[in-house]
Amino acid sequence: MRHVLRHTAAIVNTIREFGTDPSTGRRADSEVPGTGTPMKWRENYFVLSAAHVFEKAGPKDLRLFAYANLPVTYKSNDSLTLNDIAEGIPLTDISMIYRCQWEDLAVVTIDPAQFPGVDFIEPDRDWIDPPVSEPVHCCGFPTDHSVRVNHRTVSPKRDEVDVAVWPTTFDASVLPFPDEVTDDLDPDTHYLISYSGAGVSKHPRGVSGAAVWWESDKKEIIWRPNFRFAGTVTHCYKKGAILRVVKASVVRRFLGEVFGESGET
Repeated sequence: MRHVLRHTAAIVNTIREFGTDPSTGRRADSEVPGTGTPMKWRENYFVLSAAHVFEKAGPKDLRLFAYANLPVTYKSNDSLTLNDIAEGIPLTDISMIYRCQWEDLAVVTIDPAQFPGVDFIEPDRDWIDPPVSEPVHCCGFPTDHSVRVNHRTVSPKRDEVDVAVWPTTFDASVLPFPDEVTDDLDPDTHYLISYSGAGVSKHPRGVSGAAVWWESDKKEIIWRPNFRFAGTVTHCYKKGAILRVVKASVVRRFLGEVFGESGET
């Protein structure tokens, strides 16, 4: 859990969505959370995510939060306060968004000085396309695993609510590909995993852009976590029960297009 947390980033797209508050039935708007992975490709630092997480956004419309340090203990929902919430770091015009033209992938470049202590993985080194039945791990920020920590009535027609989304780690196994393949599924590009939500989330909205991790079962004299990057979640099927993952080899091809094989843009 600590490994996937340290290699997971929360993304907030401040281009607001409009809808209805399910608890009150009133018209509502909100920022849009998503998930990403802090990465490094040669000398380039960035956060990888699904392209639709950055929908309609420029760099200055995004806030990012990544884990440099982790607590020894974790608070429960009922003990969370506003002081425990991290709003994320706003990006500037120095950052650039690169969107893939053939897959739902995108990266936003960042200044690593804004994120001291963050461990940026290097996907051109430790990666794998896991076969069917292999166990994998994932961490994301599903919107239904959240808690309201403040509610203010601004006017007779407007309320403001602070909502904190929690990182959710879960395990899964690579599923066999369906016999009937649809146009948006390619066995050479994607694989499927089930979504459990660790028992606290029923739908993976907000998990888009999360990295999937494969852990080696090689026996070591002294155990240590040995994880490899195994792809990026982009879509879900069957009302959120199944997740589509873009293979790590495909992600690396996209990153090579963006940064070049020598890491130069």
